Amino acid sequence: MALAGLILVAGVAGCAAGADVTSDELSAVVTRDGVVVEATALPSEILSRLADDRVVMLGETHHLREHWAFVATLTSDLHDAGFRQLLVERPQMNDWLIDDYVLGGELAPDWVPPPYFDRRFTAIREINAVLPAEQRIHVRSIDANEDDSGGATDFQVLFDMLVGLLPDAGFVDVAISADYPDMSSAAQHQVIEGLAAALESNRSRLVETWGAVRYAQVAEMVEVEAVSIDIREQRTQDDDGAARSREDLIKQLVDRRIAEEPGGTVINIGGHHAQKSHLMGTEQQWLGDYLAHESPVVDGSIFVIGFSSAHTELEAGAGGTPFDIVESASPENEILRVMAETWPNRTVFLPLDDAMFLDRRVAYNSEDVIYASPLRQQYDALVQYGLAHRMPIN
Repeated sequence: MALAGLILVAGVAGCAAGADVTSDELSAVVTRDGVVVEATALPSEILSRLADDRVVMLGETHHLREHWAFVATLTSDLHDAGFRQLLVERPQMNDWLIDDYVLGGELAPDWVPPPYFDRRFTAIREINAVLPAEQRIHVRSIDANEDDSGGATDFQVLFDMLVGLLPDAGFVDVAISADYPDMSSAAQHQVIEGLAAALESNRSRLVETWGAVRYAQVAEMVEVEAVSIDIREQRTQDDDGAARSREDLIKQLVDRRIAEEPGGTVINIGGHHAQKSHLMGTEQQWLGDYLAHESPVVDGSIFVIGFSSAHTELEAGAGGTPFDIVESASPENEILRVMAETWPNRTVFLPLDDAMFLDRRVAYNSEDVIYASPLRQQYDALVQYGLAHRMPIN
């Protein structure tokens, strides 16, 4: 949805055109309301704000080591409030493997995780190791199987791996041939349609043999791959259309995951997806907008946090470029610059409670594009890391 009063401003020195909140006004609010966050535990004043909502959404900048430490701490600290689920922006084909890993590898105990999994999910696995089985935190994937995340190649491997770990699958042909990734989209659809038919016609026996949970995992893999085939094909012709299709799939998976979990859910996803109204990116409706205003499952019970870092350094092998908010295009009255200057080298949680965030245009830096809008329409709070390190993708 388009946001009334949104102004896009080129990066300029001094004050941002269109923003009507000064650096002095921001500094006063940031000083008064900012809460310093330590690495090992979150202050009670933060947790008490989050615990009453069904969903806490984290809109991240991808691949920051400090962010994944924050996610693990937050998820652990919200456990006593009934939060039992973390949803992550990973292809759905990884869903069963990630969840099994954080639960202790009960299905695939001999699987050795690659660095990507280890850097992000080991802390949650360690949390679960000391929890009773019924209280463990599940980590679930909510994204399409796109080419830049392995696509058809990884789907073929992961699907056959899962089925191979389940008992007595021989009576129904549910394997995928190794040449599946090289097939045309039409041929891939034929394979997936055949799998869906085999699963459905053998449902009662498979549920009895595998259990309802494992059957549902396999069936959902097939369902999501069918949609992912079309998204991958659409990328070659209409990238924006494919992005919309992907977002629609994410919304469906998120609603499904939340409906299945009676406790609270943390969602970790990119900052664009998390926004509650349109500010950055395309004009499509993002996940946060849908969950905040339309989802019948969430019913508006959501707290959305936008994340950034004042200074970002690159670890060996990481992509991107180093970043410093003070040396960026941020003008003096841009909120992330003010946060960094008010709380230098500290990680700070800033609730957007002040009335200025509801009806006045605040300058906000998104990758050196400066927006001006009533910021509370996008996020309920901001977190800025004083220093963050970008990790390699793999």
